[in-house]
Formats: sequence, structure tokens, C-alpha cells
Amino acid sequence: MTRFLFEYEVPATGKKATFSWIGKNEEEARAAVHAKVADFEFMELSDIVIGAMIEAKETTGNQYYECEGCSA
Repeated sequence: MTRFLFEYEVPATGKKATFSWIGKNEEEARAAVHAKVADFEFMELSDIVIGAMIEAKETTGNQYYECEGCSA
């Protein structure tokens, strides 16, 4: 599995940020990031633009992954 880091933008507010996701390939991760960012930003999918993939890192070894509800 690979962790993909993407740029994203919310055109309505001008906000630009990054978000990462672990997936089998870039397309799978891009689709998941689009849905998660829309959820976190309280926007519709059509209101979020997922931009360039900035970085891809292989996930190896014992790594700690925090679920989205654990950090709240």
C-alpha cells in the first residue's frame, strides 16, 4: 500500500491545503481523498477540487494510523 499526498482547493472560499490517503494506486486514493475532504469541509464533491499528487510513500513496518474519530 502507498500513502498519497494531494493538494486540494475549495474555490468558494479560496482555501488551499493538502490531504493524504493510503490506497493501492493513485486513482483509488484520489477518489477517497475527494470524498473525505468534502466531508471534512462540509461541502459537496462538486465544491472540492483535488489537484496534483505531491508525494507517494510506501507504507512499511509497524506504523501508527489514527482513525478520523480518534483525533477529535
